[in-house]
Amino acid sequence: METKICQNCNNKFVIEQEDFNFYEKIKVPAPTWCPECRLINRLTNISERALYKDECDQCGEKIVSLFAPETSFAVFCSKCWWGDSWDGTQYGRDYDFSKPFFQQLHELRQVVPCQATNMKNSTDCKYCNGIDRCKNCTFVFSGIQSINCYYGQVPIFVKDSADFNFVVNADHVYEIVNSGGLYNAKFAYFSDECLDCSFLFNCLGCTNCFGCVNLRNQKYCIFNKKYTKEEYQKEILKWDLGSYKVIQKAQDKFMELYYKIPRRFALITNSTNVLGDDIQNTKNCQVCFSATHGVENCKFIFHGGLLLKDSQDVTLGGDTSELLYQTTGSTRCQRSLFTRSSHDTLDVEYSENIYTGNNLFGCVKLRHKKYCILNKQYSKEEYEKLIPKIKQHMNEMPYVDKEGRVYKYGEFYPFEHAMWAYNESWGHQYFPLTKKQALEQGFYWRDEAERDYKITIEIDGLPDHINDVSDNILNEVMECEHNGKNCNQQCTTAFRILPNELTFYRAMNLALPRLCPNCRHYQRLKIVNPPKLWHRKCMCNGIESDNKKYQNTILHFHGEKPCSNEFETAINSERKEIVYCEKCYQAEFI
Repeated sequence: METKICQNCNNKFVIEQEDFNFYEKIKVPAPTWCPECRLINRLTNISERALYKDECDQCGEKIVSLFAPETSFAVFCSKCWWGDSWDGTQYGRDYDFSKPFFQQLHELRQVVPCQATNMKNSTDCKYCNGIDRCKNCTFVFSGIQSINCYYGQVPIFVKDSADFNFVVNADHVYEIVNSGGLYNAKFAYFSDECLDCSFLFNCLGCTNCFGCVNLRNQKYCIFNKKYTKEEYQKEILKWDLGSYKVIQKAQDKFMELYYKIPRRFALITNSTNVLGDDIQNTKNCQVCFSATHGVENCKFIFHGGLLLKDSQDVTLGGDTSELLYQTTGSTRCQRSLFTRSSHDTLDVEYSENIYTGNNLFGCVKLRHKKYCILNKQYSKEEYEKLIPKIKQHMNEMPYVDKEGRVYKYGEFYPFEHAMWAYNESWGHQYFPLTKKQALEQGFYWRDEAERDYKITIEIDGLPDHINDVSDNILNEVMECEHNGKNCNQQCTTAFRILPNELTFYRAMNLALPRLCPNCRHYQRLKIVNPPKLWHRKCMCNGIESDNKKYQNTILHFHGEKPCSNEFETAINSERKEIVYCEKCYQAEFI
């Protein structure tokens, strides 16, 4: 075990023996950045919600693009990008041993065409990115096989739904976070297999429940109180979510209950020997967040799953992948190191947007290629002879950024080479900064462009109930409740209601939202724990919680004495939640 000083934040971090074993296995040096700084660096290289109007640099067609028009990147529409009129190797160049590698790589990525938005096998999904086999979706990102969805992130097999983050197998849902197997659900968080429910947290297998926390296989409950079917049907009429005032009242009462009931120190199910939060069907994984479905022998994972194995420092990756290190958006890859958004690859390093390739180093936007360096084709013998020389050169002539950070072989891309501004990236979503803070840390920031629309209806002028909303609302430019003031959430200040969206609100009996889609997205992110851990002690004080807000219903294993269990949790001590260890939580609720 070795303790190091992070060259970015100057904080100490520890490299365990198992980490050194992994680095030796993939033949890379130990990192000089701490895990959190490595994660932030990867997050700054992911953008999906910032969309701009532009023209394809190939055919001139008007497009929606992830890249602002004033950037230096060449941008093609999907039809041109996937077409046969160009090939990435035509931009290939000799390796220049008089310049740092990262400078050469950045120069290459500025000329090779970028895909405006990443969409496959999808129809009628104009304002989307990173979707596959989707239909009739608007402002949906990283979705798979979803239909009629609006303003969502990572829907997988989702239908007729709006305003959600990370939802699997759901139909007719609204304002959902990290949940699955839902039908006709509204405002549900970390809940699964629930039907006809609203305002849930950590509930499983519930039907006709409203405002409930930590329930299992229950019916006809309102704010955790059990009713008969007849009593429930009468009582639920008081909670008409077609009214915005009722939604606000229900939200307040739900959060009041949430803070009075203990929550488990971490959301971990069907997993063994794991450390982190929001983990399902996973084993032998440490410091992982949002890991699901067969993740094994991994560390420092954020949003990984689907049989990801033997990997470290992966963000948005998996799908039968192994030996990934410092990657973002990589699927079906083997031994992929320092890569971005690559698929079906083998032995690829420092490359991005690779589709089906092997033995590539420093390559950009290649398809079905092998033995290439900086997009130039080599023979197998030439490639294997040159790669060790390049890695040695990266150490002897490292790239040094404006902040004095040194990038040798083994480091991820420099901060200042990020393709998007910090406030356009996932970095800002999970580690928000002000413009001043971002600039001080060496990021760049994109100021909002002046907008030429005029707000035609303010939130005070909106009908309270959806039944009182006429079709004329489709012609209005609605004011966002935040109106861009002190929210730091990429507020658009105004927004419109789409025809299919209005139909959805009416069918679901939901009041019109008062926030723009960006602000609604950031509000949902506040419900999700951050991808970092704190060491804490169980708050069970014997017969009650140590803040005296919750009375235990059963005597726990430690009797009337305070619980002595300690743990690592993504809930810091400054928050208001009552946090119990696994044993105390199970005694109360399982």
